[in-house]
Amino acid sequence: MALPSSGPLTLANIQTEFGGSNPISLNEYYAGGGLVPAGTSGTYGAVPSSGTISIRNFYGTSNIVIQLTTPRTISYTSGGILSAQAGYGLDPDSYVYTAANFSGSYTQSEQWDSVPATTGNYQVRATLNSGSTPTGSALSTWLTVSSFRSWLLNASPGNFLTCNLTIEVRDTATSTVRATASVTLTADAT
Repeated sequence: MALPSSGPLTLANIQTEFGGSNPISLNEYYAGGGLVPAGTSGTYGAVPSSGTISIRNFYGTSNIVIQLTTPRTISYTSGGILSAQAGYGLDPDSYVYTAANFSGSYTQSEQWDSVPATTGNYQVRATLNSGSTPTGSALSTWLTVSSFRSWLLNASPGNFLTCNLTIEVRDTATSTVRATASVTLTADAT
């Protein structure tokens, strides 16, 4: 469970979230130092990996790692005889799935949530930056990852479609964005 984004926060709260032993020292909690995953960030940005560290750095943080590979390009070229499809989606099983084929079938790609039981605590939003509008889940809307959320380009024979999306994952309780990716989909059926 994420630490609060405001209000009281103690060293004991940080120890409960990230582990550690007594006596508690903030020096145990540098990002990438063993207890706090590298890249952990919260309400006030990234937890430092060295230098000055304070309790304030831990507001809105969590021991759960949420990550997306960026930039990401998913493309498929069919040669013009068949349709070409390119898609990207997040599943409540904690994995990203991609489609790069003529059938629109998705395959498991990478884990986006390190603790699968918590995926329902997160929302995803895809924003169309440029290109064709994909089908699938709504765009520019925060959607709880309680079901498969995906965006797909389907180019019929003779057509070429491409788009660029910004994918964001945020903690529903705190509205803290935990991961962002730039995803380009290209479906070439020419």
